[in-house]
Amino acid sequence: MKLESNKQVWGARMIVWIIALVVSCGVVFGSSFILGPMLFSSDAVSRRIAVAYYCPDAVDSTEQQGPSEPTTTSPSGTYGHTVEVTCTFADGSTKVISNEEFAVTAIGGMFGLGALCGVGIAIPIMLVPFFLFRKKKAG
Repeated sequence: MKLESNKQVWGARMIVWIIALVVSCGVVFGSSFILGPMLFSSDAVSRRIAVAYYCPDAVDSTEQQGPSEPTTTSPSGTYGHTVEVTCTFADGSTKVISNEEFAVTAIGGMFGLGALCGVGIAIPIMLVPFFLFRKKKAG
């Protein structure tokens, strides 16, 4: 397709940007809810995320996994194990990351890292119209 005027170039770019925006939204959504949990659901990554958020200056951390407990008040509800992370600082003081805090940071970090991967893929997709559609130089 030969584009001659600026109006034609920008019209073509707008159409492709709308398509690229839809594709990019799908990529970010898919990476958040599929890629993130698949790649970042290991215990080591979850612990690093929790320690980096709650104890950024810690020199050491230990994780203690507890027994499986009900996650709801229903007797037929699901069960999950408890996790407690103890951070040790340079001055010898400690801080305990509770099970609830650990769960929130692990789940949020997992989806957040997946979304960051999706944004990294989506940015080049949004730049495609600049390279696909250009005004032809005279001569």
